[in-house]
Amino acid sequence: MAKSLVGRVAVVTGSAAGIGRDYARGLAREGAQVVVADIDPDGAAGTVELIAAEGGEAVALPVDVSSEESTLALAEQVEQRYGTTHILVNNAAIFHNLRKDPQLTVSVAYWRKVFSVNLDGALLATQAFAPMMRKAGWGRVVVQTSTAAYQASGVYGTTKLAMLSLIRGFAKELGEYGITVNGIAPGAIATEAMLDTVTEARRRQLLDAQFIKRPGTTEDLVGPLLFLCSDAASWLTGQTLVIDGGATPRL
Repeated sequence: MAKSLVGRVAVVTGSAAGIGRDYARGLAREGAQVVVADIDPDGAAGTVELIAAEGGEAVALPVDVSSEESTLALAEQVEQRYGTTHILVNNAAIFHNLRKDPQLTVSVAYWRKVFSVNLDGALLATQAFAPMMRKAGWGRVVVQTSTAAYQASGVYGTTKLAMLSLIRGFAKELGEYGITVNGIAPGAIATEAMLDTVTEARRRQLLDAQFIKRPGTTEDLVGPLLFLCSDAASWLTGQTLVIDGGATPRL
């Protein structure tokens, strides 16, 4: 079967580990040239090594998505290296621990830090890379939100809820240029970050709420991501796919 993303350049923020790492690997398997963009150089290098071992093409470039200067510098480096960008996956995030920082007592400094990475990061990266997509007349932007957006999940959930509006706004502004903007809202995915911050009792509660009675994996998200980044999703924009085994009740 032919690879669907040959000739495409994909930038994945926060891809040094976890879901972002497997997003980068999945895009590379489909033939994309992948930019592993992360604040962690060692982790980013590890992702590049994995992709190379799987026969893919990738390069690691540093970025602090909370910084406009750093994000613009990343876009400039990508344009100089590849000439354009076709796919942007806004994955970088701080996974907030509600048990340690409940909303009633969270410091304003930490609140702003989480917003600067989770929400500002998606805004700044999309602003930085959209001009290249507009020039090309084709683009795919995917924003990683969360089912925490639909729950009482403190500062983390608040940033993820705000992303739903960000997705719709960018989709409206970029649609005429052949650029789609969509979101992925994962449920309980068994990543290291999730296992470190969510108690076993809470994980059991989440599993009990699911229609599909198994923990989610990063591979459950990679397929939907590849669909959103493909030509098959050319008339799908402004939407958020909730991928949670059926756990989140919605109207």
